[in-house]
Amino acid sequence: MAGTTPVIENPISLQEICATGPDTLNGRYLRKFWHPVLRAEDLPVKSALPIKILGEMFTIYRGEDGKPQVVAHRCPHRGTQLSVGWIEGSTIRCRYHGWRFDRNGQCVEMPANSDAFARSMQIASYPTLERMGLIYAYFGGDTPPDFPFPDFVGEGIVETRVQELGCNYFQGFENDWDLYHAAWTHRAGAIHPEPEPVSSFEEVDGMVVLRNTMSNGHQFTSLLIPPGTVRMTIPTHNALAYRGAGPAWRDTYLTHTPVDDENHLVFVTQEVRLKPDQIAAYRKAFEEYLAERSAMPVKEIGEEIVAGKRFFKDVVNHPNLVSLEDYIAQVGQGRIVDRSQDNLGRADRGVLMLRQLWLRELQEFQTGRPFKRWRMTSRVDSDRMEELLADKGTGARAALNDT
Repeated sequence: MAGTTPVIENPISLQEICATGPDTLNGRYLRKFWHPVLRAEDLPVKSALPIKILGEMFTIYRGEDGKPQVVAHRCPHRGTQLSVGWIEGSTIRCRYHGWRFDRNGQCVEMPANSDAFARSMQIASYPTLERMGLIYAYFGGDTPPDFPFPDFVGEGIVETRVQELGCNYFQGFENDWDLYHAAWTHRAGAIHPEPEPVSSFEEVDGMVVLRNTMSNGHQFTSLLIPPGTVRMTIPTHNALAYRGAGPAWRDTYLTHTPVDDENHLVFVTQEVRLKPDQIAAYRKAFEEYLAERSAMPVKEIGEEIVAGKRFFKDVVNHPNLVSLEDYIAQVGQGRIVDRSQDNLGRADRGVLMLRQLWLRELQEFQTGRPFKRWRMTSRVDSDRMEELLADKGTGARAALNDT
């Protein structure tokens, strides 16, 4: 039943939810969902890359037809990594001895060997799709569930970014269930702490609706969609806002994808509402912003601050300050948090709920019972997002009361 947590027999340790490898309970559970693995713009046509996701290495390539595909990391012949090979049509050819594989993993050519031997050779291949500027893959080994996130529907462009954090993915996702952290973590941006946060969490079908009411009556609402996604409307980058570029608010998906147990990627894909005649000027301003951001890499500076090699007060002019603040707060917990040492208070109700839901679903998965296919469940949510984004004033922070 939604919103309830059954008594768990043989309880699963909280630390087990940190595990991401294929031989772990939680790693097998995570593989039953779609994960963003790369920005679409980072994979040109006729190119391949090695990627590490969920503690495993894979190859991702884009065929001449423009379609991306994730396959095994190495050729089964002598173990050469396939990402250094050639892309031919929709296939990938190993650079070492020329074995060629189609997007289903079937060997379709094996120079100096028989066709029968070629047909007997197959590598792993994973369902892959491209949506909203990101490439997603499914590693569950069975038929994947329906894609869980509705596309953006407004006029303008889709913008993406990715940030690597040197800590476990669950630390990042817990942060999204904890709006109270913003009052302190992001205090440099003139966000002042509330004396007592008023938050509600409602499990509805395939997601959790988080409403956080401020003392001035404004309500921040997020749609929390395990195992790592949040959908929300957020302000545009400060560095862009100062230039008067782009809309004040953006419809946003933010997703945490595990790299391994101690590192994860944060993918952000956003709809930037623009009229056709605004796009050129916006792109120019955005390129200037990117140049500023690339000169101050978040991970490098964040690691220096956490290690005591740099003072945070010396980088408060960072063009991506929010990401830097989140980096040092989350990585500052350690690469993997020992949650048995936590001392949770009333502001931590979201973190507690997330852990309870996760343990509940992991128990269902472990025992072979149906587990929840987390997803954004209806167009009502997207339609209400449309209303919020169309409001240029404080209504952009109103509640999603229709969910």
